Amino acid sequence: MLRQWRISKSRTPAAGFSTAAEQNGPGWPPASVASVSACEPHRAWIEDQVRLGRNAMSIYRELVDRHGFDHQYNSVKRFVGGLKQTDPERFDVLEFPPGEEAQVDYGQGAPTLAPNGKYKKPYLFVMTLKYSGKSFRKVTWKTSQGIWAQLHEEAFRSFGGCPGYVVLDNLKEGVIKPDLYEPRLNPVYAAFLAHYNVVADPCRVRDPNRKGTVENAIQHTQGELKGRRFEFD
Repeated sequence: MLRQWRISKSRTPAAGFSTAAEQNGPGWPPASVASVSACEPHRAWIEDQVRLGRNAMSIYRELVDRHGFDHQYNSVKRFVGGLKQTDPERFDVLEFPPGEEAQVDYGQGAPTLAPNGKYKKPYLFVMTLKYSGKSFRKVTWKTSQGIWAQLHEEAFRSFGGCPGYVVLDNLKEGVIKPDLYEPRLNPVYAAFLAHYNVVADPCRVRDPNRKGTVENAIQHTQGELKGRRFEFD
């Protein structure tokens, strides 16, 4: 049954009723235009700096000093963070033939009863062959130039031969003066390697990824030792 609506000439709503706008509320605010980062004009330069490994603070300071940047540090921090998410750090895959490279470093062993009757963590010496991942591990209470060389010799005997070169950190037992092109080796270590016709390849300062194979071996060993203690008669 159809009903005929009576249209009122009055523009004022009847008592007890409200207009559609009043019933539905004020409605959604107008869509906002996506904001553009204050760093956008400097995108190409900032991308280059991120690839060089610079952090957001150092990039911000140079933007202020040299490019007249007058915005807040947080703008740069967010912009750099977004770049790192879209362009993660990449590493080259290095391939080596069998026996060419060994990597060496010290870690920490499990708490062990020392000769003085107290528990302490000994040094954990690890040498790992890059190609096979085979490792030589040994703990020692002390470390010195002589002990460092001796542990290398024991590792060579365990492997049944010598690698072409050894990658190591710039620790004092092996390297007296770090240098990218001409590092100065400890005389005892240098003479030892020369005897076996092995070349030392010290890592650049703060470049642990260069010897990631032995780092992983150390972490694995320390993980297996976690929560354990040792006593020797």
